Amino acid sequence: MEQDEFWILLFILGSVLLNWPALSLVGGGDDPIGNTAVLVYIISVWLSIILFAFLFERWTSN
Repeated sequence: MEQDEFWILLFILGSVLLNWPALSLVGGGDDPIGNTAVLVYIISVWLSIILFAFLFERWTSN
């Protein structure tokens, strides 16, 4: 996979995972636990996107 393809894939993946339908699957109404679950989901998706980008850059730099 070339770099351009990877960045497009990563952008699409991030926009799908952080879009409203995916967030509504995680969240549960007015519960404090539901709001916490949404925050944990957003942070985990955000960190995994950063990790994928970092690992791909290291893998392609060799």
